[in-house]
Amino acid sequence: MQSVAPQNRHVPSVTKAFLSVHWDREKPLLLGYSGGPDSKALLYSLLDAGAFPHIAHVDHGWREESRDEALAIEREAKALGLPFFSVRLAPKERSEDEARQGRFAFFAKLAPSYAAVLLAHQADDLAETVLKRILEGAHLTNLGGMQEVSSQHGMTLWRPFLSVVREEILEYLEAKSLVPFQDSSNSDPAYLRARMRSSIFPFLNEQFGKETRKNLCLLSYRAHELKAYLDKQVELVDCDLNGLDPIEQRHLLQKKAFLNRDQLETVLDWVKKGEKSKVLCLKTKKILVDAGSVRIFSEGSTSS
Repeated sequence: MQSVAPQNRHVPSVTKAFLSVHWDREKPLLLGYSGGPDSKALLYSLLDAGAFPHIAHVDHGWREESRDEALAIEREAKALGLPFFSVRLAPKERSEDEARQGRFAFFAKLAPSYAAVLLAHQADDLAETVLKRILEGAHLTNLGGMQEVSSQHGMTLWRPFLSVVREEILEYLEAKSLVPFQDSSNSDPAYLRARMRSSIFPFLNEQFGKETRKNLCLLSYRAHELKAYLDKQVELVDCDLNGLDPIEQRHLLQKKAFLNRDQLETVLDWVKKGEKSKVLCLKTKKILVDAGSVRIFSEGSTSS
């Protein structure tokens, strides 16, 4: 009896459910596509759902084989009958931040013609982001990582896979006999994310005796809930911190003044003590605290 390949139905069902909620089909979709496991799974699950996205590929120019991969992706898009756009970046150094900026700049140029730009970040990526922010000492409201629906650089971003773990993606690709590209930089220990995947998360899971990704993803959702709540609480507050709870004072100052941790704590201490006519001088602005009232003066202006 001939064996039947296992079918992973979770990945396409997640994509179909997401589109049913967010996409009215009036404008096409643009998919940021690298040909790696995550984006390949997203592409073919979109096709499974009856969506035919346009393909946007960014060749970061870091690896010799990336030029051939870009050509292969162009052939793949053509075979699928999907419009294809690409750009090859020439970064001065192998910087993750620089690569991200170049990628988003390319997507932003194309975005106005589309309902949204789809990115294939998944649950592992979200957990890694949250853990990184925790260890960097981010504020509570900034612990949240990527969201399924967000806006950046003037474009709408959709990330349908944030509830999908890497193992499910690999199972889906295997079931459909799809072979993704493997970017060697994803396993290069020179990059923090590669170290997180190869050593940090396996160590944490072993030491805790449980899978840690789910709880880190949950923390991201809760942090976004907290931020939305605090945004609403301080929405109508101008500059008088009197009567606000400490967490509301902190959130309002973060939104209005963009202070680092030490500067923020200094201002909050002055507010708590009811200090009068205290001034914090920064490079581009001054912060005046007077009996709980805070004024922000930008350089070259009288007030903000």
